[in-house]
Amino acid sequence: MSLKGVRIYGKVVRVSGIYLEAYNPGSATGDLVEILPSNGSRILGEVIGFNEDRCIVMPYGRLTGIKPGDRVLIKSEPVSTLTGEDLLGKVVNPFGEPLDGRPVYTAERIPIKLTSVNPLDRERIKEVFDTGIRSINALFTLGKGQKVGIFAGAGVGKSTLLGMITNYSGADVVVLALIGERGREVREFVEDVLGDGIRKSVVVVSTADEPPVVKVKGALSAIVHARYFSSKGADVLLVMDSITRFAMAQREIGLAAGEPPTLKGYTPSVFHMMTNIVESCGNFRNGGSITGIFSVLVEGDDITLDPVADALVGVFDGHIVLSRKRANAGLYPAIDPVRSLSRLMPRLVSEEHLSMAMYVKELLSSFESMEDLVNLGLYKRGSNPAVDKVLDNKELIDSFFRQDYREGVSFEESLKALENLYRTLRA
Repeated sequence: MSLKGVRIYGKVVRVSGIYLEAYNPGSATGDLVEILPSNGSRILGEVIGFNEDRCIVMPYGRLTGIKPGDRVLIKSEPVSTLTGEDLLGKVVNPFGEPLDGRPVYTAERIPIKLTSVNPLDRERIKEVFDTGIRSINALFTLGKGQKVGIFAGAGVGKSTLLGMITNYSGADVVVLALIGERGREVREFVEDVLGDGIRKSVVVVSTADEPPVVKVKGALSAIVHARYFSSKGADVLLVMDSITRFAMAQREIGLAAGEPPTLKGYTPSVFHMMTNIVESCGNFRNGGSITGIFSVLVEGDDITLDPVADALVGVFDGHIVLSRKRANAGLYPAIDPVRSLSRLMPRLVSEEHLSMAMYVKELLSSFESMEDLVNLGLYKRGSNPAVDKVLDNKELIDSFFRQDYREGVSFEESLKALENLYRTLRA
């Protein structure tokens, strides 16, 4: 804290696990903190709560070398990130600093915080958002400004699908947040999956080995970047992989700050902040939009078993569920056509399009209910006309859903493919 040019330092009184406690007058939650260990290093952190007259600080770096009595200074500046058009094509940390070490001189510095959007500042979602994925465009059509979850267990192609949407979508700007990602996968994702899409993207990275407060700041920083570009009138695609890891990081922060744990240890702030992040998406009066696609890790491939996934289903405007059974069968992207849904599709597409999509999904739902009997050889042809149609056209249906990750399919091409499939099934 500064007072007429004089800096007043507090001191560390306790170090425990991933946080420390310090005496420091005048601090408030969210304040940027500078910790100065006696070994001469400098560690930044953030005030996350209070314990009587002491502030609880979570450092952005490792606690190694910090001991009781070390000096603590409350910085007279908010936690912020660099943002702007000069960051397009770059991979940055949560504070907007490029990971390649090359400085950015013309970017703006904006505080990392979430502000609520006035509901009357939102426009209705009326325009189709082209994802570049045939099955999503045709059967679960999304709109510009819609918020959608991709629910999947581990190893069913979630990251690849996100990369395809990022690369082939019709968005003006892409903000990609890799939260809690394994370090080796960052370069692989950017170079192999994202590819040329990096040119119109800002990639915000906080890796698995970083402190939980940095992972939370990574998610919030991505929102700040997305809002910046949407305020300029751009149609922004916000992709977060994954919001579940954000929730886990916020749980650690909440428990350290003394919040009461609820189901599976998740604290109340987790669900509040997740809702704020998701609600940051939308179609806005200034002409810009933020279309949000969030990956959600599903425990045991069952949405109802995970409190985060279960809570998010009601917040999203739709959900794309990935099926392990389809992935094991080599059907990529492994989108489950029966359990996936876009709540806004009826207002975005023509009645003819909606009718064709519903017909295909009804047939596949009927087949799924009888699939075990089919696999066991107990199903008799003629028992169910819908199942017979699927069996007769299984190869055509599978080819409709199968799409190479190096191939993008436009909305118009997707609709034509749906029409061809519909005519064949109706014949």
